[in-house]
Amino acid sequence: MIGKKLGKNLNDTKKVSFKNIKELCSQETFIIYESWISWLINSKKYSKNTISSYSYDFKYFLNFITLHFEINKININHIEKLKLRDFRSWLSFLNIINPSIKSNSIARARASIKSFYFFCIHEKKITSSEVSKLSSPKLPKNLPRPLSENQILKFIELLDNEKNELVRKRNKALIYLFWGCGLRVSEALSLDKKQIDSDFLIILGKGRKERMIPLLPIIKKELNKWLLLRKRISPIKTDALFVSKIGNRLSPRYVQKFIEKIRNQLGLEKNVTPHSFRHSFASHLLMNGVDLRTLQLMLGHSSLSTTQHYLKITNKFADAVYKKTHPRAK
Repeated sequence: MIGKKLGKNLNDTKKVSFKNIKELCSQETFIIYESWISWLINSKKYSKNTISSYSYDFKYFLNFITLHFEINKININHIEKLKLRDFRSWLSFLNIINPSIKSNSIARARASIKSFYFFCIHEKKITSSEVSKLSSPKLPKNLPRPLSENQILKFIELLDNEKNELVRKRNKALIYLFWGCGLRVSEALSLDKKQIDSDFLIILGKGRKERMIPLLPIIKKELNKWLLLRKRISPIKTDALFVSKIGNRLSPRYVQKFIEKIRNQLGLEKNVTPHSFRHSFASHLLMNGVDLRTLQLMLGHSSLSTTQHYLKITNKFADAVYKKTHPRAK
């Protein structure tokens, strides 16, 4: 069971003050944590977002241990002696502190902590752990939600109504890049201006995997319009392709907010996010005859099975077209 500090009433968790990692660890444990993060960055080549998420998960795992065992400082022995029932209690703890937590977040938390334990065993900090017996959840296989070409054109049309020229041309260039190259938000915002000098983009994606994507003339045209305006920003503090009004590299949160604003204006569903344009890129290519292997390379998927999810969308599209056009289907 979760320790007394959580209280008999589950609502008592609202009174708990969650501490930072350094406050919770012995010096030895904190050094191991830092080594683990360094390993994730340098050996596993995980992205900044993944590293941040794993660190976030680890923080709440440590908070759980302090409450579970009623201790102030966690040493490696505390971590090693956790049993399977304790890990299950930890998952219950995550649901208690955040009742609306999604299954994907629970799955990621499992992966984060299993990764930490794997590192500890590999580095001989502990001998074994029952965390390996913790089964992974079955996640719902949701189909990607692409936008239609008409919806994206309406999206761009609304962008053209933006009065601020800098914001209008920058955001329009971003949408063309998302839709025309299938980039993730992190990939687009990590671009530097020198990277668009050629007719191809060299993208460093998940797992530090490199891929090459052609830059269509219409995309280059929109990017060049933005670059002309970018020169007016002073001072510019970065080589980033996309910058804010004060010259800093644009943040993912800003992109999420401006797409949410236009999504609401168009009355689109809440699941329309920046990533929807990547789904649209994939779906539109498949509908126009691109083969799966080529699409896999352009999306930067390590497994073809990931790319195959898009086939379900195009199969629905083909079925709808068939029923609409075949004379015997009417």
